[in-house]
Amino acid sequence: MNFIGIGVDLVYIPKVEKILRNYGLRFLRKIYSEEEIEYAIQRKNTAFHLASSFASKEAFYKAIGGYSPFIFKEIILKRNSLTGAPFLELKGNAKRIFQEKGGKKIFLALSHQNEYTISIVIIT
Repeated sequence: MNFIGIGVDLVYIPKVEKILRNYGLRFLRKIYSEEEIEYAIQRKNTAFHLASSFASKEAFYKAIGGYSPFIFKEIILKRNSLTGAPFLELKGNAKRIFQEKGGKKIFLALSHQNEYTISIVIIT
């Protein structure tokens, strides 16, 4: 197995709540896919789900080497419909860069405690 990179990101959920209050849909549409927005707004704690998604996008960005020409909307946090396990789906330039770097698999771990959520991404 060829190791490409590891990334981690910690997000303070109240910060996402504040950004959401101040910028609303403008913020959401810049960072998240329509699918992620729909999923989050259907949940009781919208900011929690948005923060988890953001942390996953940022962790992927770090794992792939950073400073890559893709937008965060191209990295989509999804959940397995049977198990609920999170995974990342890549589109556009994010997918192209992943493939060009020889990426075969993305390992994703999410956790949260109180007002924080953390994501760890390993790319092989």
